[in-house]
Amino acid sequence: MAFVEIAYEYAHVHGQEAALREFNNQTGQFVDGELYIFAYDTEGTTLALPFQPEIIGTKRWNITDANGTAYIQDMAATAQSSGGFARYLYVDPTDNFTVKQKLSYVMMVDRGWFIGAGIYDPQEDSPVVRMGTNPQVRDSLESFVEEAIKYAHTNGKDAAIAEFNDQNGTFVRDNLYIYAFDYNGTTLSLPHQPQLIGTDLSGLQDPYGVNYTRVEILLAQHGGGYIFYHYYNPSHNMTLEPKMSYVQKVDDTWWLGAGVYLS
Repeated sequence: MAFVEIAYEYAHVHGQEAALREFNNQTGQFVDGELYIFAYDTEGTTLALPFQPEIIGTKRWNITDANGTAYIQDMAATAQSSGGFARYLYVDPTDNFTVKQKLSYVMMVDRGWFIGAGIYDPQEDSPVVRMGTNPQVRDSLESFVEEAIKYAHTNGKDAAIAEFNDQNGTFVRDNLYIYAFDYNGTTLSLPHQPQLIGTDLSGLQDPYGVNYTRVEILLAQHGGGYIFYHYYNPSHNMTLEPKMSYVQKVDDTWWLGAGVYLS
């Protein structure tokens, strides 16, 4: 997931042409053992597939694996639904192109194309995948963020930020809370870390190298979506733990998010 999110930021910083050139480079920074970035447009045309360059430019929309899974269609639908996971059978270039089970994480770069990366022979019962694919968890998280956005539109920015920062307010529910930033990465709301209000957190990076505030800014600017990263859990003495957040823009000046811890 971190690998894909780092590639997502790279694509936005460098542009599609340069990003695809790097993704297709077998000795580039986006090939790491079994991990490599693949990319498709929303019609299934192959944009990046570093170990199968002969497939670049071909349309694979109707291709299926040995189980009949139309995995390109599945991944496109998942990416367009704010990102997530897909399981299917695919060749492993690090093992003589042997067909194996693959678990991939995908996300839209913009409305026209998506990227992903996967691991082979994954464990069947990953708590991260289980939480990340749970429709009730995702729906409740999106509803919580949408409720906060509606509150901001109804009551105004200043009143909303004050409410979001109130640890006894309506938008702090145990370790579920609304956080808010502007598009420069300046902290507007962070109820369990009030000392950070007004500071620039755009340079934050988790242990896996994800510049998560910058990725969240890009997600908010491009229609919202999910991000997986590590952050401090206020319910566990601010222990650094894996977290899944959903972010969305309020307007062109600020955005907000909320997340669940996956420990």
